Amino acid sequence: MSLLSVNKLTVSYGAHTALDNLSLDIKAGELVGVIGPNGAGKTSFIKALCGRVPVDGQVSINGHSIKRGHDRRALIGLVPQDIGLYEHLTAQENLDVMARLLSVPRRERHKFVDKALESVGMTEKSKSYVKDLSGGMKRRINVAAAIMHDPKLVIFDEPTAGIDIPARDTVHRLARELAETGKSVILVTHELEQAEALCDKILLLKNGQRLAYESPASLLSRYYGDKREVLVRFASPPSNETLGQMRPFEFKQGELPTIWKSMTQASEVSFVSAFMTALKNGDKLVREITVRRPNLTRLMHEIETCEERQS
Repeated sequence: MSLLSVNKLTVSYGAHTALDNLSLDIKAGELVGVIGPNGAGKTSFIKALCGRVPVDGQVSINGHSIKRGHDRRALIGLVPQDIGLYEHLTAQENLDVMARLLSVPRRERHKFVDKALESVGMTEKSKSYVKDLSGGMKRRINVAAAIMHDPKLVIFDEPTAGIDIPARDTVHRLARELAETGKSVILVTHELEQAEALCDKILLLKNGQRLAYESPASLLSRYYGDKREVLVRFASPPSNETLGQMRPFEFKQGELPTIWKSMTQASEVSFVSAFMTALKNGDKLVREITVRRPNLTRLMHEIETCEERQS
């Protein structure tokens, strides 16, 4: 049985349709990554689940049909992008405030707070002021505040934007751990490598519509089959002469002028061998050649590039 069921969910702002007839089911224990270009409908999807915008369609959480205006705080835990904590209060005091907002009975608040701190590994920092905690620790407290009331569905809404790598890894690890406890977890993210490694399924949105909803491996296999991506890193930007020698191999510039990428269905050895043979002084020009399966980062780049061409 699905813990979250969405059927023909539509969100419109005037004449603009931000989310168009989205349907999907998420089971207990699944971690679903939501990705897509800017304006794809990711934020509208989360707002619709949280009851923040008028919608058409149906949303059911743990068997409960949810309509706008219904109190869904007991069912959903939201970890926002911004840290919603009081800097001048301790970690424990922050969670006590949250417990009051969630209408946790006074005699049970201490138990709820202690359990939430323990679940994110912050028991030893319970008396520390938030202003004295590291970024990663603050993120943990933010997660604790979202899960304190033991919601069935936990939503991470771009929680790693603008934070350092250790704090990002902490958030992603907690998302995975929560799914393993049997909760349904939604992770809206631009961290595509992390999404590919962590998530059971990927919801790919574009212009408010669902392009895909499947495992990362299945999604990439459907788009690319047995193709391989060949990445070449040069010591310096290639000259016009070198670019001419590369043209038959259909390389395109990557993130930097020294990085070039191509796709091939030929065997890895034959493609690389033919490419190096075509380059004069190849051993001096090329610093690195990598052959790999295409990833979500490449797929998203292609989708965004196609969108730019159409606009």
